[in-house]
Amino acid sequence: MAKIAGLSDLPSVQREALTWFQERTGSEIPWPKPLEGLFLLNKAKGIHKPAGWQYVLSIRQSLNGPYADKEIVELPDGDWTYEYYQEGSDPASRDADFTNRALMRNLEDGAPVAVVKQVSAKPIARYRVLGLASVLGWKDGYFQLRRYTAGAPSEAPKDDALPVSLADARKRIERAIVARQGSGAFRAAALAAFKGRCALSGYDVVEGLEAAHIVPYLGEHTNIRVNTLLLRADLHTLFDRGLIDIDPRTFRVTIAEPLQNSCLAALHGTFASIPDGADGWRESLARRQAAFREAWIDPGD
Repeated sequence: MAKIAGLSDLPSVQREALTWFQERTGSEIPWPKPLEGLFLLNKAKGIHKPAGWQYVLSIRQSLNGPYADKEIVELPDGDWTYEYYQEGSDPASRDADFTNRALMRNLEDGAPVAVVKQVSAKPIARYRVLGLASVLGWKDGYFQLRRYTAGAPSEAPKDDALPVSLADARKRIERAIVARQGSGAFRAAALAAFKGRCALSGYDVVEGLEAAHIVPYLGEHTNIRVNTLLLRADLHTLFDRGLIDIDPRTFRVTIAEPLQNSCLAALHGTFASIPDGADGWRESLARRQAAFREAWIDPGD
């Protein structure tokens, strides 16, 4: 196949499968059901090449997996890079595995691949959809990936590269901030409900506050008032990572044990400030706690 410029250049079934992942970028999902008979992830292998395909559809990072995948590097403009280890421990034997050969075709032709990362284990396994990635290179057993942008140059990023325009760089930063703080209506609802103060710390500098989803974003139906917390930016990150929990009955705050000797220790055992009509927030917090119980410490500890 000729060099791929965009999803429209791919076979329709591959395009539809990649679009399924693209539409869920940033979401946390259970193991996906087949899409019209096509498996979207592979339980036996982290690299999934559907039968009869030239290319890899998806790659999966597992908790406690056998390979030394590197950490995902998230960049200030919302971009990210990731070094994912090949199938098989010996880089010299890369092409002995059909999955690696297929992923090299993704690299050669520019075909994007979907990337997911496991965030919680069974019995309630969940996966964060990072979105689509371009395969930019391979070195010493690692496939070098970067967030897919149609039409972007197919070359690995240079560590010392500067933006072409500082104005463009600033615009990318602003877009990333807006994406993290929350969409207009959702953020406005959170600011109004919590009266412009962080629900955990009372912090009131609006520019540093973010609208956090209690039940992770799964579509517009999760952008509702009782599914939001207004949080200081650092607390939002820790809440998303399961290092801060809020009891749905009492709203008591629990800080994960590794953080209880940090500057956040004073928050442990305090109570979140929840608006009037708290039953809706209780339901959202209870749903979140049930879904992610395996990933969190017991808030009763």
